[in-house]
Amino acid sequence: MSNFLDLAESENAAPPAPALRRRHLFVVNPRSFRFTGGPAGIIAEIDACFQNNTEEYHIHVSRYPRDAIGVVRKFAAAEAEAVVRVYAVGGNGILFDCLNGIVDIARAELAIIPYGNTNDFVRSFGEDKLPLFRDIARQITAGTIKTDIIYCGSNYALNFCTVGVESASIMYAMRLNRLLDWAIRISRRVVPFLFILGGIIAAWNKKTREQRYSVTLDGERADGAYAAINIANGPCYGGDKSAVTGALPNDGLLDALLLKSVSALQTLRILPGYLRGGYYKYPDLFRYIRARKVEISSATPILVNLDGEVFFDTNITVEVVPQAVSIVAVDGLEYRRRPDAREPQ
Repeated sequence: MSNFLDLAESENAAPPAPALRRRHLFVVNPRSFRFTGGPAGIIAEIDACFQNNTEEYHIHVSRYPRDAIGVVRKFAAAEAEAVVRVYAVGGNGILFDCLNGIVDIARAELAIIPYGNTNDFVRSFGEDKLPLFRDIARQITAGTIKTDIIYCGSNYALNFCTVGVESASIMYAMRLNRLLDWAIRISRRVVPFLFILGGIIAAWNKKTREQRYSVTLDGERADGAYAAINIANGPCYGGDKSAVTGALPNDGLLDALLLKSVSALQTLRILPGYLRGGYYKYPDLFRYIRARKVEISSATPILVNLDGEVFFDTNITVEVVPQAVSIVAVDGLEYRRRPDAREPQ
């Protein structure tokens, strides 16, 4: 039985805060559906999920790279008091746009509906979870998990930043993609071969493979000639790759893996194992460090790949922004280090 003081405290207690309204914005990349007849099917699926749902929703079909950034910001600014859940429907490119659209927006949440050629960040929840994230009804009602992001220059990324041979391989693959677009239209199975061919071309580029860098990791100097520098927030990238298996998207740290310059043949021999977490087999060639900030500069332009966005710069600062965004986690999933993860030595 409650005493008088308990009753008095109960009567004077503040009423629970009313639940905030939620608005939903689905950003669809039409190129992710070019092999399946276009985005009409996924749009119909979204519409069906809201037949008995009174919450406001909108669908935007992206028109070109970075188009979604402004659309997301405008949508979120329309009503500051509502929770805005933004759904990136496609692959890594549309996810990059949606992330850069919601950063610094209060009450914004980011959902990932993976339909692209590469859907890497959802692999941080487990390699077999992709079908769950394609369940739109689940995404609408699921909770969120606080997640770190990468800040580099004026851009934000969820997954990784690479410098050197890996970045060059992506650049060459993108050029081949444009050159062989006719072949890709016939079969998407051509795409993985473009990345393999891009990697071979990059490994034989001596300037890229032997470039010298000034590198600082949380104040610790690590200058030298490196074939590749991989700075990871999440463990997976490139569709099926996981070079830095120990990366975790909510530990407040970035995992940096540095590969010393070696010959083209050695690079090609090492890369397949390295891209699947086998760096530890070559302790004399790799350096693995966890840090909050990585600073890189070079006398020649640096080729950078930030979650699939490739650009040149002369010096970059890559730093973690802890707990910066809320990612929708279907079925209460959490990030866990991969079972094959190894700690820095």
